[in-house]
Amino acid sequence: MSKNKIESNKKELSNFTAELENLQDLMIENNHIEGVYGDGKSLVNNEVFRIEHEFADQLYMRKMYMPANSVVVSAVHHTEHFWFLLKGIILVTTDGETVQHIAPCYTKSMKGAKRLIVASEDVLFINVHKNPTNTQELEEIEQSLYSMTVQEYNKKEKLWQE
Repeated sequence: MSKNKIESNKKELSNFTAELENLQDLMIENNHIEGVYGDGKSLVNNEVFRIEHEFADQLYMRKMYMPANSVVVSAVHHTEHFWFLLKGIILVTTDGETVQHIAPCYTKSMKGAKRLIVASEDVLFINVHKNPTNTQELEEIEQSLYSMTVQEYNKKEKLWQE
């Protein structure tokens, strides 16, 4: 099983993360072009980047399919959690460090990280999150688990600490 080499996250916005957000903005500006998806307000879920949701007692599982030769700029996660690569090969770059993951494998995702994910084959990966209220309202789940930008992430984290 591969191991993610990320051990901690810096509180300051790194140059890599700032450039990744610039790339995300450029993709959003060009989402009218075929093959470019995302509005910057919610996770992409369409026929190309399909997301499926499953629930168990106090757990939420999100399955995401990525086609070969695709690129994703991730949301910023508000919790540490495990994710599993069940099919394919991906390169994941976080804060300038790139790790190749070859299915089957799993690793821990660190809170606050924003990633560039490149799929070299068709990919299926699964994120498993705690869901202490057992809600199945996807909007509520996404608001508590993800932010689309580091600025939004920092704002939510500050509010939650007050």
